[in-house]
Amino acid sequence: MLATLIPKAFPELNDFQREAVSHTDGALRIIAGPGSGKTKVLIVRTLNILLCRLADPSEILLCTFTEKAAFELRDRLSLAAKKMGYDGDLSQLSVGTIHGICNDFLMRYRPQTSPRLGHNYEVLDELTQLLFIFDHFDELVEPDRTGNYVGRWKTRWGAIEGIRDYINKMTEECISPEELSKSSDHFLKAIGQIYEKYVELLFKTNRIDFGHQQKLFLQLLEDPKVGPLIQRRVRYIMVDEYQDTNYVQEQLLLKLSELGGNICVVGDEDQAMYRFRGATVRNILEFPQHFKSCRTIPLTLNYRSHKSIVESYDRFMSACDWSNPRGALPFRYPKKIVPNPKKTFPRYPAVFAIWGENRRDEAKRFADLVVFLKENNIIEDESQVALLLHSVRRDHDERYNHSGPFIDALEDRGIDSFCPRAKAYFDNEEIRLVVGCFAVLLGYYGDARGQIAGKSLEKLNAYVDKCITDLGRKCAKPESAPLAKILQIFTVEIESLEAGQTLNKRLSDYFYKCITREPLNSFVRDEGQARNLAAFSQLLSVFQSYYHYHVITARNLVALRLHFFNSFLRLLLDGGINEYEDPDAPFPKGHVQVLTIHQSKGLEFPVVVVGSLASGRRSGRWGKGVDEDLSLYFHREPFEPKKRISEFDQMRLHYVAFSRAENILVLTTTEQPNSYFDPIWQNLPQWPHLRNDQLALQSSPLRTQAALKKTYSFTNDLNVYETCPRQYEFYRLYGFTPARSAQFLFGSLVHQTIEDIHQEILDERGRTIDESRIKEFFDFNYQHLLNRGMRALAQSQRTAAFAQVINYFRQNREEMKKIIDTEVDVSVEKNDYILTGKIDLLMGDDHKLELLDFKSQPRPQADDRRLDNYYKQLCTYAHILEQRYDKSPERLLLYWTGEAKKDDALMIFPYKPELVREAGDHFDKVVSQIAAKDFEVKKLPEDKVCADCDFTDHCHQCETT
Repeated sequence: MLATLIPKAFPELNDFQREAVSHTDGALRIIAGPGSGKTKVLIVRTLNILLCRLADPSEILLCTFTEKAAFELRDRLSLAAKKMGYDGDLSQLSVGTIHGICNDFLMRYRPQTSPRLGHNYEVLDELTQLLFIFDHFDELVEPDRTGNYVGRWKTRWGAIEGIRDYINKMTEECISPEELSKSSDHFLKAIGQIYEKYVELLFKTNRIDFGHQQKLFLQLLEDPKVGPLIQRRVRYIMVDEYQDTNYVQEQLLLKLSELGGNICVVGDEDQAMYRFRGATVRNILEFPQHFKSCRTIPLTLNYRSHKSIVESYDRFMSACDWSNPRGALPFRYPKKIVPNPKKTFPRYPAVFAIWGENRRDEAKRFADLVVFLKENNIIEDESQVALLLHSVRRDHDERYNHSGPFIDALEDRGIDSFCPRAKAYFDNEEIRLVVGCFAVLLGYYGDARGQIAGKSLEKLNAYVDKCITDLGRKCAKPESAPLAKILQIFTVEIESLEAGQTLNKRLSDYFYKCITREPLNSFVRDEGQARNLAAFSQLLSVFQSYYHYHVITARNLVALRLHFFNSFLRLLLDGGINEYEDPDAPFPKGHVQVLTIHQSKGLEFPVVVVGSLASGRRSGRWGKGVDEDLSLYFHREPFEPKKRISEFDQMRLHYVAFSRAENILVLTTTEQPNSYFDPIWQNLPQWPHLRNDQLALQSSPLRTQAALKKTYSFTNDLNVYETCPRQYEFYRLYGFTPARSAQFLFGSLVHQTIEDIHQEILDERGRTIDESRIKEFFDFNYQHLLNRGMRALAQSQRTAAFAQVINYFRQNREEMKKIIDTEVDVSVEKNDYILTGKIDLLMGDDHKLELLDFKSQPRPQADDRRLDNYYKQLCTYAHILEQRYDKSPERLLLYWTGEAKKDDALMIFPYKPELVREAGDHFDKVVSQIAAKDFEVKKLPEDKVCADCDFTDHCHQCETT
């Protein structure tokens, strides 16, 4: 089915694209080659479904591989909808990554998860998952008689990393730990038991990892009561990059589409490159087998690249033997990528090689090429050149110094480069000085370092020595006197601790005291350095949470010192940390882009240089031992032959790299590449021996990518900015983590427990909720808030918080019968940005609506400037819901739970539609100030705001200077 407006609005669609757009009934597989316009197809297909009235926006789910892709899809959909005159509420579309979509459904149906998740549960990333296992290691693992762990790992950290790999693979493959626990293999039996304990500890501490985020959603879909509700809610599913999904993702997507069968998957098995994350190419190749009838449409017309580039990488891929010796599906969908005949280029060598005598020579020739391209106006800006490497890590050890020679060669020619993932975070001056401060404060030098053994600790101590030396030189200067003085005071304070004494300070407190003194205070004024310091504050928060050092005491000082340096900082140094990447300017002008091939996925550049073919890693199978050990428990037989996996992975990886190029593709090496490169490598002209005048025939005009609309939140952006622009700058923009979070616990505890009451009434309308049940909610939420590292409340504060909750329940019991929904997401799309919010409670009867927001504090004075902002916010919310529900908002309510009497707690406002435009103008002004980075404090906030802020000293410093 094809809406009549589609051909007129998008006449450029080719026959296969139009066919994919019009296929709206049943399963569809789109095999989309590089540069074939798959994003446009997804956008137009979505609009076609909407225009044909086959589904409302809220019934469509669009799943992307990255958050950036989701934002781009959302923006382009909005523009296309305006072009078509579609006026539906696109904010109701579900657009996001698989992890994000799983999270949305888990939050919506959180009370139905088993075991039940608490509010604001933490999703562990790669670092925090390791630290979680470290934190609970003694509960999970016991050393055997030989001193090894689980009979396999010699060191504690080796066991932690190994156990992590087995846990993740079991979750990805939906392996039952009970089955492993029954195994006769001692190791597998132990792994099964460890997994069961690990999962129990996850839920006990209100945490899940990425794998369990997906597994829990699959379990929700399999629930006989909740599953059908979710399935009926989602009528159309579209999944991008399907070749990079794993088993549990495949299962949940198939289950989600079970009722309607309207699922469209888009991908290219040639661009599958995430085996190391558990992804399998078989998902897209075997997709049609899950449906009685499934249409497959190939998109093979390349709109991106020069004819020679397309022919080269197509020849490279086709030369490999992809046949399946077992006679089943081949390991590649048969296709031939063809260049766009309407796109013309002048005649020049679009594909050529660089062959260096060694790595330094290879890098020098590359830098010379960039100079030539710029001087001959072949490129307008250095950012049009992308260097793609297997790894971009920069290290003093030449074995791991992958990007260093290229970056140094560019620098020698006066060319800047941008390589935020070179793992060089700890080389920054501001970070070295902060590490030096902590080494001095905690006495991490000399014998206090404990026994030094192993290269990892030697590397750590060499780094810390340099940090201390740099700090000493800096503090010797007169302008650094403030930092030197405060370090001296704090060092004495810590050293003077006597048995039984406690300092009411944690590492984060000392961090903020140090960075608000010169010379570190100057770094806070520089955005790039401030972001690096903000990242350090986040790491400190992680350390304090997972190592449980909430304050410094005489008893824990030695252990804290060794854990912070010998364990935590050592782990970070070994793994490396990426520097900040600005999502609004991912490719800064004037800089050659240095990326990994994985980073380049989905991108395109006029000039692409694929570096060091000779050093291409044989990928093998990530976690080969893990896969072999657990393969008997997989739900399906192995797919690709083990002996060919390495070759297949390298082919696909380089296919992605080669197909990023638009005008020029350059391959570099220092020795003869592997034979599988022959179809693209043989007979290539070499730089600088090819005719430069021929190369200079073409040029690459600089394209400016349309900026994606940024999303701002009423609560976390606008309200924070209007409270204090400088706090917004530091905490919201840069991402500093507050040293103390106790002040947030009280309000969160009250708000979450009231939300639980509403949800219980909404989900179990026939059930009577009593105060003992509310106490269960309260205690459950309090424990999980403590698990997030928040500081415990005094007993009097806990009593006061519970009193607010019970008081609200007793006084509003009757009104709760009118609850329609709770925690309702709303958003409004403006010309330049998107504004989002959440309504605490939606009530009503007949054709009326009531909106209510809770504030867990006493009612402010009538002239408090916040009230006007809250009123404008509620009017905007009401306007959005009026259109969504086709009901007129009757009353807008604010409820201050800090008041004992309902008459004092409840504030009632009329809904005035005429205020919506005025509110919109006000929000536009605030957002424009944020976008312009206007963080000057023109009106001092309340004293309490400053008293609770970590940057009070910084502000005083700014005022005096």
